[in-house]
Amino acid sequence: MTGDAISGVTISRTLIPNLSPDYLSRRYLFPLIDNEPSGTTFVIAPGGYGKTTLVSEWAQSQKKSVIWMTVANGDTTNEMSKMLIAATRRVVPGFAPWFEKEQPLRPTEVVRRWGNDLMQRGQDFIFVLDNLRSAEDEDVDIAIQLSQQFPSNMHFVAIRSTPIEDIYGVCSSRGPLKVITSNELRFTDDEIRQYAVNSNIEINDESFEILKSGSGWPAATGLLVAHLQSNGSKGEIEKVLASSVEPLRALVMIVINALDQEILEMCEKLSLLQVFTLDDAKVILGDSYSYELISSVALKGEIFASLRESGMGYSFSPMVRQVFLERVQKQSDVARELHERLIHHFEKQGNPSAAIDHAFQAGNQEKIAELFPTAARVKQAQGKGGELLRWSIFASYAPVDGELKRSTVA
Repeated sequence: MTGDAISGVTISRTLIPNLSPDYLSRRYLFPLIDNEPSGTTFVIAPGGYGKTTLVSEWAQSQKKSVIWMTVANGDTTNEMSKMLIAATRRVVPGFAPWFEKEQPLRPTEVVRRWGNDLMQRGQDFIFVLDNLRSAEDEDVDIAIQLSQQFPSNMHFVAIRSTPIEDIYGVCSSRGPLKVITSNELRFTDDEIRQYAVNSNIEINDESFEILKSGSGWPAATGLLVAHLQSNGSKGEIEKVLASSVEPLRALVMIVINALDQEILEMCEKLSLLQVFTLDDAKVILGDSYSYELISSVALKGEIFASLRESGMGYSFSPMVRQVFLERVQKQSDVARELHERLIHHFEKQGNPSAAIDHAFQAGNQEKIAELFPTAARVKQAQGKGGELLRWSIFASYAPVDGELKRSTVA
C-alpha cells in the first residue's frame, strides 16, 4: 500500500474507466459537457445510455486534472469521504495529510477542507461524480450540503440516472449550469449505421429498420446488433421481440416495470398509434389526458419522444411499443373501445386510410365495408397501389360478394 492509499477504498472506483476497444467515439458531444471552471454539468439518463463511457472519453481528453469518483448503494457518507480524498490523491500526490491525522471528521467538514485546499493550489480541476446509487430522499440533502462546499476553480460533472432538481439552484449559484439528458445521448441514424458497420453487419432496409427500433437507445442498439450478428436481418421487430432475445425484452421490461401506474396505463393506450399528436392523445385518453404527463415521458425519451419537427407530435420506440401493444391487446374490450374512438376520430379528420385500419382492429365489418372504397381511392391517388394487396382482405368484409371483391382488388 502506497502512502497515498486509504484503507477500505477500492482503487478502481477512483479511476477514470477505460473504454472498450469497440467503443463508438462520440467526441461531437463534448461541447455539451464542457463548462466554465466554476460550472456544473449534469449527465442524467436511465441505464444503458452510455453516460459513464461518454464522460470517460471526454475526461481522458482533458488537459486539466480530473478527479473521478464512483459511488454506489451501500456507501456511507464516511466511506465517500475516504473515497473523495483517495481519488484526489491520484492526481495530487500527498493531498490532505490532515485527513488521517485529525479523525474523526464530519463529511461536510472533509469536503469544506478539501475544497479550500484545492482552491489554494492555483489551478483548475474537474471533479466527476459517477453516482450509481438508487434514488433516495436523504441523498438530496447530503448532495446540497456537499455541493455548497465546492471550490470555484472546480468544474463539477455529475452522472446520474435520476435528476435532483433541488440541487440545481445551489449549483447555478456557483456558475453556469448544463443538463444533458437521454435525448442528447441517443444514437443518431449515422451512429447506428457506423455501429453496425463496425460490427460487420450488412446494412439494408430491413436490418436498418430493426436497429432503428431501439430509438437510438445505445444499450438496446447493442442488443439488436448482437441479434443481427446471430440471426441476420430476419423479420420485423415484433418477431425479434417474440424470439429468444431475452436480454432485449428484459431491457424493455426494466423501463416498463419502473413506471407509475398512471403512466403505465397512459402508455398502453397511446401505443395503439406508432406516431400520435396531442389531438390523438385527447381522443384516446379522454378524461385522463394530461399534457404534463405526456411531456414528462417524452422528455426522458425511452418510451416515446417528440418528433424532430416541432409541434408535429410524438413517436414511440417501436421496441418498447411492441410490449405495450401486447399488454393492451390482452384487454380486448378496452382495445376495441379505443379503436372505435379512433375510427370516428380519423373519419372526422378526413383520413379514411387510418380509420379503416382501426375498423379492422376493432372487428367492425360494417365500417370496413363503408370505408373501403374511399380509402382504396386515396391509396391509389397516393401512388400506393401496392398496399392494396394487403388491404384486399378488408374488401372481403363486404356483406355481399365479399370474396369476389377481395379477388377483384387483388
